[in-house]
Amino acid sequence: MHIYADEITVDGDRLKAKAYDETDRQEIIIYSKIKNLQEKKFWENNRDNLLCVVNGDLGKPQRPTNFNQFNVRKYFLTQSITNQLNLSSFEKIGKWEPQIFFEKISDRIHFFRKSAIDYFDSMPSPLAEYAKALIIGDVESCFYDQYPGISDLGLIHLFSISGFQVTYFFVFFKEKFQKNVFSQGTFSHIDCSCNTSFFVFSDSVQSLIRPIIAAELSLFASYFNLRVEKEKIWSFSLATGLLLSPMLLLNLGGQLSYLLSFSLMFIAHLKPFKQGLLMSSVTIPIILNSKFTWHFLSMPANFFSIPIFGIVIMPLIGLAVVLHPFWTQAVCFINYLVALFADLIEMISKIPGKIVFGKMEDYLVIPLVCLILLSFDQRKKIRNFSLMAIATAFTASFCFIHFPMNGEFSAFDIGQGDSLLLRTPLNQKTILIDTGGKVALPQEEWQISKTSSNQAKSIIINYLQSKGINRLDFLLLTHGDMDHVGNAKYLFSSIKIKHLIVPLGMTKTNSFRREIKPYLGKTDVIEVTNQVQIRNFPFRILHPFKSGSAVNEDSIALFAKVGNLNVLTAGDLPQEGEREIASRYPDLKIDLLKFGHHGSKTSSNINVLNHWQVKYGIISAGRHNRYGHPKKETLETISRLKIRAFNTQTNGMIRFVYNNDKSYFQTFTKDFNDSD
Repeated sequence: MHIYADEITVDGDRLKAKAYDETDRQEIIIYSKIKNLQEKKFWENNRDNLLCVVNGDLGKPQRPTNFNQFNVRKYFLTQSITNQLNLSSFEKIGKWEPQIFFEKISDRIHFFRKSAIDYFDSMPSPLAEYAKALIIGDVESCFYDQYPGISDLGLIHLFSISGFQVTYFFVFFKEKFQKNVFSQGTFSHIDCSCNTSFFVFSDSVQSLIRPIIAAELSLFASYFNLRVEKEKIWSFSLATGLLLSPMLLLNLGGQLSYLLSFSLMFIAHLKPFKQGLLMSSVTIPIILNSKFTWHFLSMPANFFSIPIFGIVIMPLIGLAVVLHPFWTQAVCFINYLVALFADLIEMISKIPGKIVFGKMEDYLVIPLVCLILLSFDQRKKIRNFSLMAIATAFTASFCFIHFPMNGEFSAFDIGQGDSLLLRTPLNQKTILIDTGGKVALPQEEWQISKTSSNQAKSIIINYLQSKGINRLDFLLLTHGDMDHVGNAKYLFSSIKIKHLIVPLGMTKTNSFRREIKPYLGKTDVIEVTNQVQIRNFPFRILHPFKSGSAVNEDSIALFAKVGNLNVLTAGDLPQEGEREIASRYPDLKIDLLKFGHHGSKTSSNINVLNHWQVKYGIISAGRHNRYGHPKKETLETISRLKIRAFNTQTNGMIRFVYNNDKSYFQTFTKDFNDSD
């Protein structure tokens, strides 16, 4: 593997690198675990481009396993990366010695880019993150987690190195040098070279393809005194961009880049306010289709942020880059101003006005974009028709998403854990049962990652928002194990939860005080046994029978009629608890069972399941989990009783969808394995 120094990312004890496979002539993503602090320092301080022998499991990038989940595999495909190397170890590491001229140039470019990254990292935060993102296109994976307001207000385009930077530097150098220093021809040569160097130095990011091609073509036409229509420049940049990167329009950045530049060609007749309104509104269908939310303040935020960026932020960052080695106090003051701007964005994003719209249907996106463009047409009849069609389409789409005729009982593929959703027709009731989560193992300080994997946000909240759900009526935690409650704190900070239901005695446990209580806010807490039945709660509580300490034996067992099926779920309740339920409720019949304890042999008593006459089952367990779930004994029970079982390990997310007319099971995929 040939690895460039500037394409290595170290986060805690995890290493990620983009490598070039010298044997198969392909780019590959490498994931590896760093063994010790000394090894971590080597990777962090390395500036050499390396030639390595790497041992690991070659496979395709991770695919989504839940409905409406971000598709990592598709994203890497747009970067022409189709494979990744997992659990890799470095057998041999040596410095790469380029042999031919172009390899030597590439080697120096990546060396200086790594030097620039290290230089920016020595600056205070957030100045360092802003400089890396805006000057060399290096955006850390934790950037938008640190500054969520940027995403909520739709300001990502300002931090994605693109035409903004190209235009800014072009205008800056033209004003400073062309009139006083260089002739038109000389300036064109210099600017052309700078654009090309900027593209290469920014790691050839896709978002720069269009503005660089357009800028080069404009300079070429200007140099030879040719008049080339802007439509032809845009079309040529699109054709060339697709030639260089065929997947360019399959990612959000490429779509927004070409759409916004296309819109710019038709706004000359508009006043400045309407120009800004068009540029903000034309992107809404694409954003709703991929992000599911929109903030009322995103338009005014863009109006004010763009000029502030051009007039204040960009010059300040450029000044700080120059002054950093010589004048620490000035750099600290600039960092203070940048931090004020960052805090202002976060403060504005927290003002009420965020709309959870839901996932707009794919077939509506392009027609709506066209209608929005036509709504700014000079002809009044076309404007009126377009506005009416837009209002109708958005209103109808919103109603279909927020008031669906069907309901669902779903099991998220949350790894080694449990998380179930009951959504009744018309979204009248939304109940989440457990949140999933990971057991935190003891770590040394150098092993701690800056970006923790947040399943609550990427899987649960993402799915809820795609369905237009902005609040939960009930969050029920069956017991206190981390694989059932570990993600709860992220949910409390991201979505409104009216009631929290826990087994009686759980509020006295250390796990509740540590993982739940600090994040509750105004959520009402209800402790329950089988004697407590909650108003407007669609489940009947069958267990626990007494107060406990929220261990497996105290798990809440829930029963409900969901569509045409009787459903039972009972957390990690052992076989003894199942027998007690069967004894107390002898007439209980179950059609759909969420198998207890992830398919462990400690649950799913064969006699009880046979008595309940279970027809369907759901197993929620992680792939390659260290416990070996589901156990052989449970699978034999399923086979003997002829239960049709679904497993998140192989089926991904599992949904039982129902309405008045029909009901059916739907899995994310029929069957798959890691090599698919």
